[in-house]
Amino acid sequence: MIGAGTTTPGAVGCTSMFLVFLALVLLALAWPVFAAAALVFVVVALLALRRDPHLRGRAWALRRAGWFLAAGAAFTGAAAYGRGLAATTFGILDPDDACMLRRPEGYSHRIGASADGSSSMWPLRDTTCGPDLVPGYVNPLVAGSAVLFVVLLAVLILAEVRSRRLPAGDAARR
Repeated sequence: MIGAGTTTPGAVGCTSMFLVFLALVLLALAWPVFAAAALVFVVVALLALRRDPHLRGRAWALRRAGWFLAAGAAFTGAAAYGRGLAATTFGILDPDDACMLRRPEGYSHRIGASADGSSSMWPLRDTTCGPDLVPGYVNPLVAGSAVLFVVLLAVLILAEVRSRRLPAGDAARR
């Protein structure tokens, strides 16, 4: 017997899928905000290096700028994926309505949506209405941003570990 306050395993899975769907819808709607945030992080990283010419050689200033660049790479990938998601038929239940909204110039209700069309979340593509609705730059930009983020993160973590291993006399150079 299931009592008050307990959930079934199916309900947990349904709730998590709803949250993923909600996050993707919000990403598709708010991708310009992510793009602006990416730009802000890159500008802040550049300003962190240019504020004081004496700080350019300091490892901590470079690490701080690196963290801003890593955040900029993450936001760039999210913005690009959101832009691609906004161009697809994601979230629209009826394929005929989706094609009418996304490709009004080449769609006829007599013909309907393409029977051989498909869509996927990665790589992001949508051929439900004929040609791919996702702009060609989206998937390479998402992949490149993810690689840049992982590389920057690995370099920054390695630099942090190395700086903590320095003897006390070398701490002044940090």
